[in-house]
Amino acid sequence: MKKQIVKPLVLLSLMSLSTLAQAKIKLAPQFADSMILQRNTANVISGYSDQDETLLIQLDGKTIDRTTIQAGYWQTKLPKMSAGGPHRLTFITANQQLELKDVLFGDVWFASGQSNMELPMQRVGLTYKNELKQDHFPQIRQLKIDKHSAYNGPLKQVKSANWLKAESGNIGSFSAVGYFFAKKIHQQTGVPVAIINNAYGGSRAQGWMSEAALKAFPEDYQTVQNNQQDGYLEKIQQQDKTNSNNWWQELNQSDLGKQYSWQNPDYDDSYWRTMSVPGYWGDQGTEDFSGAAWYRTTFNLTPAQAQQNGFLELGRIIDSDTTYVNGVEVGHVSYQYPPRRYTIDSSLLKAGVNSLVVRIVAPAGQGGFIPDKPYQISFADSKINLAGIWKFRFGAKMDNAPSTQFWPHMQPNAMYNAMFAPLKNMQVKGVIWYQGESNAGHPEKYAKVFPAMIQNWRETLNNPRLPFIFTQLANYMSADKDPSNAGWAQTRAAQAAALKLANTAMITAIDVGEWNDIHPLNKKTVGDRFALAALNTVYGQHNVVYQGPILSCALQTDNQIVIKIENPQNGLFIKGEKLDGFAISNDGTSYQWADAKIKDANIIINTADASQVKFVRYAWQSNPERANLTNNKALPAYPAELPVSKTCH
Repeated sequence: MKKQIVKPLVLLSLMSLSTLAQAKIKLAPQFADSMILQRNTANVISGYSDQDETLLIQLDGKTIDRTTIQAGYWQTKLPKMSAGGPHRLTFITANQQLELKDVLFGDVWFASGQSNMELPMQRVGLTYKNELKQDHFPQIRQLKIDKHSAYNGPLKQVKSANWLKAESGNIGSFSAVGYFFAKKIHQQTGVPVAIINNAYGGSRAQGWMSEAALKAFPEDYQTVQNNQQDGYLEKIQQQDKTNSNNWWQELNQSDLGKQYSWQNPDYDDSYWRTMSVPGYWGDQGTEDFSGAAWYRTTFNLTPAQAQQNGFLELGRIIDSDTTYVNGVEVGHVSYQYPPRRYTIDSSLLKAGVNSLVVRIVAPAGQGGFIPDKPYQISFADSKINLAGIWKFRFGAKMDNAPSTQFWPHMQPNAMYNAMFAPLKNMQVKGVIWYQGESNAGHPEKYAKVFPAMIQNWRETLNNPRLPFIFTQLANYMSADKDPSNAGWAQTRAAQAAALKLANTAMITAIDVGEWNDIHPLNKKTVGDRFALAALNTVYGQHNVVYQGPILSCALQTDNQIVIKIENPQNGLFIKGEKLDGFAISNDGTSYQWADAKIKDANIIINTADASQVKFVRYAWQSNPERANLTNNKALPAYPAELPVSKTCH
């Protein structure tokens, strides 16, 4: 009989299958190697078992818990531990042993909200090259909760999650705001710091609330009930898919650029019209339409440049693009928000004239290249500016694409069920929250929803005094010359309304945004300000300043409006030559810009009609670019809308 030879790889596979067959328990996804658990409190560990078991838990080989668990979902508590590590945490049953390595105890923070919290370091990598390459903080870690939504009640566990240490190669996956927050906290306290990154781009606050909490908001509650009906979501999603597929199929079939290969570098575009890049086609003497448009230009390379890889930057584009260099596709992005950054392999380049072609699809009109962004090709020792006059032609004109009826990130209760409630037994130090853009259309409602959401989180985590720190939205959109138009200022006011809750703190980002980008690059300042607020309000370092000037009262005296400052101890300073950003109104509707100056610890507005002024605003616009009042820590004054009175209380 011929002896059978079992190869090592096959043997390993058989052993793995055998181990799986014997497995009795498994841990929830958030409990894994390199995790950080909250120090100085009992931590709940949970998982699943296929039968009743006696579970022995050891820390560094020493038994710390022995308990009986039942089949199905189980949980048990670990005793309090002080900050430090690394530790080995071992789970032992009659026929199984699970070991978690490199476990630390420290401070765990939720880093939650929508895209500006989710935005990873790699997305802002050009701004933070040194951090990505040089930072090494193995005691800073991130638990990334994969994005998911659920509609029929809270899940027992998150769909998937993974732990990463802040080391080279990993930092790019961290929430940028969360990373800078954790870095500053770690450097100031010396304890391990973890962020739970469970943010979801585009999500509204209602998406992070329980079904019970949403009863106070009937429209959202009804949506939850609808979503739970059998077949309801499937029908809508199928209709959305059909509508989208039909629109794109018609577009692609009718697009002349696709039919006649307009990306070909030899294509004759001499009869095409011209268009300025950056810019929108609807602003340059042509019809503003939905559909596909093609842009063509050329660039010249030296022999030395042609031997290098190029780094192509095309700012931001509305809406989707497909980009070609010398007829070969080098990149594609399907929606408007990400920056267009494509690597061009040197094999595609040549000395002399090279072609660059961009096909843009705008499903709702106003297509083109967003201004005030980089449009260039970079080489090791040189750059080529691409802004200027390009050739332009419509490929296909279409009616607007059908509106999508169902977006997972916009559903009430959906993220709560899938990404928060399954973590309800995790012990945390607090929450940092960056969200509100998706609620900006209804600030009056948000003023009620947001505090209710905070209370709901505290109830879910069984921690009524859970520290909750949030930021006001960054400045965004073109600055409005008319101070009567409030825009996002109302949403920032809605956010500030949550300060009525105990153990909350608010920072502001009105000075670090970008008018043309809802995802501004400056994430370090926001993360650092979150950390300052935490150090002051949570860690007891009350000498740490995190608030800019707070305008608390507007007092009418003779021909002056005197604006009192709640925290004058940190001084009043001007970022620039002249104080700006103040407006006054006699009726609360129509506002005019007002001259203001600093006098002692107050702001003074001189006006001959002071007795007629009923309201004062500061930084009360979507993009308050004129606002320049700070304190001695360069922290901006908070936006304010104040009634003018004869006395201050």
